[in-house]
Amino acid sequence: MSLNFRKSILEVNKLTLLIGIIALLIMFPLWFTLNGVLIWDENVMYQRYEALYQTIVKYNQWPGLNPWAAGGQPLAGYPNIFIFSIKSILVLLFGTQLGIGISIILYILIGYLSSCLLASLFWKNEVIKNIFAILIVFNLPLFFHLSAGHIVFYTYYLCPLMLYYFFRRSDDYWSGLKGGMVFSLAFLDTPIYVLQYFTIIMAMVFFWFFMKADVFDRKILYRWFILFTLVVLTITSYQVVAIYQVTSQFPRISNLYFHYSWFDVIRSYFYPFTEIEKAFSTPSGVPGMSCVRSTHEVASYIGVIGFALVIYSFKNGIRWWHTVILLLFLAGLGNESAYFPMYWLQKIPSFSSHLCFSRVRMITHLFLPFAITGGLWILWTKFKLKKNGRVIVISLGTLLILERLIVGFMIIKDMRIKRENADPYWRSHYEYVGKNNRFINLDVIPPFEGTQLNIGNKSGGGDSHLPTNNKDTVGYAGPIGKDEEGYVAEFHQNSKGVEPDYWSPNKIIFSGLDPNAPLILNINPSSAWRSNGIQLFPNYKIVEVNKSFSVMPNKEGRVLLSYEFPNRKLGLVLTILFLMITIVIVAYFKKNDLKLKNNV
Repeated sequence: MSLNFRKSILEVNKLTLLIGIIALLIMFPLWFTLNGVLIWDENVMYQRYEALYQTIVKYNQWPGLNPWAAGGQPLAGYPNIFIFSIKSILVLLFGTQLGIGISIILYILIGYLSSCLLASLFWKNEVIKNIFAILIVFNLPLFFHLSAGHIVFYTYYLCPLMLYYFFRRSDDYWSGLKGGMVFSLAFLDTPIYVLQYFTIIMAMVFFWFFMKADVFDRKILYRWFILFTLVVLTITSYQVVAIYQVTSQFPRISNLYFHYSWFDVIRSYFYPFTEIEKAFSTPSGVPGMSCVRSTHEVASYIGVIGFALVIYSFKNGIRWWHTVILLLFLAGLGNESAYFPMYWLQKIPSFSSHLCFSRVRMITHLFLPFAITGGLWILWTKFKLKKNGRVIVISLGTLLILERLIVGFMIIKDMRIKRENADPYWRSHYEYVGKNNRFINLDVIPPFEGTQLNIGNKSGGGDSHLPTNNKDTVGYAGPIGKDEEGYVAEFHQNSKGVEPDYWSPNKIIFSGLDPNAPLILNINPSSAWRSNGIQLFPNYKIVEVNKSFSVMPNKEGRVLLSYEFPNRKLGLVLTILFLMITIVIVAYFKKNDLKLKNNV
């Protein structure tokens, strides 16, 4: 353990730990999932982790295909799932629900402690630092998404640590390497929305400080950037290749162009957080939809005290975070005009997929605490020598924190529904528990629970950028479920069901088949499927939903099917290449550091 790191840990005192524990307990509804029913997006997201768990732990295979979702979807290359993320490792160790619950606690703790460390670089007062940490952790727009089960956004809690390592660059010459590791952990977990907006802001902050730096500081910034970039490329290159393989075939392009009224957006910072959509106008020409006017996508409560402190923070002049906050605020206004930052941001590949660009406000509320705490700090330095003044400032900070804790808890308190109170759909899996089910396909069972029982869901588990099998789809010709007319079996030949000798997510073996008749499989065909080592559908995409899957047995009546996700070798080669470059560059920097030390 380095000396700098030990010093940083010592800065986290008993007060910080106590407040952190209190905050964690208040957030109890977020991380306790074992006795609650998972619905909608959360159920779908848990399903993918359950697919990862089943594939690795039960079948001892590298996660390539998610056969339990929508007739078969790629698991490799899906942006929010990777085997070496924090969530995935804990899921593999403890199971899906407990593993994700533990990861949530870990993320929150990292977010709180790193926020205190970050605050220590700007303010030298324990109370002020803890107020800042509470404001960072209790990000109310983020809470709305977490209460909706959007577990992908817990990567937010790694952002303060990345900022900390950026601002430590002059004291810790290896902070670029450490920051790159944290960024990579966030990327391997979920590289969408939160991390994308944060990356843009970090690039702007880097440019801001680079333009203001002298020659020596610019050298430090160059070093930080080189180390950061090489580490990120080394750790994420495999996943980047996999994601590109899927998203290049199924690009998700938003064609929604609208803007919120200034009045509605400003009002959202003061408006009560419940049922906000009933009080807000829908942007002109756009139907009322979740990414336009729902509470989860619009609410940005900051309160009167917080707003007043933001205004007061300008007393000491404009700081870099004021500029960031203004740009982020403008980015959340709309995208229909070249005068809006989001109009240009959505021209960047990947950002064009953001159907719900209003989620940028989660990052706005990452930087608002800088201004709020800055205003409180000005008051503290002004009145700290006056007894009554100190009492007023501490009381103001206490009110600010109590408001944030209470409102935050009110947002998340109802997110766990008891199973007996859930909609019948979310309890339907009980019918199949303990029945030794074979792999079947239904549309009346929730995806996560279905996967636990080895039951596929023909319409659940897909995503808006991937085709989803659904019997209501026009021209539906993909896999059909057991409860549909025309269903024979998951695998059939000559109109009779056949059982595989071996079934697993990425490998299926049949024998004793009629060598003169095709074997029909009730799953999606894909360019990744091979039969006896030969690619079956070379001209197909990574998943096709409206084409039949049939394969001819060999002369012995055998079929060996394997799902082999493409470009795995390219990902491994890039990982090794960047690792070698990183080792060389690190060795070069260490050698130069030693020379400078000896000269001194």
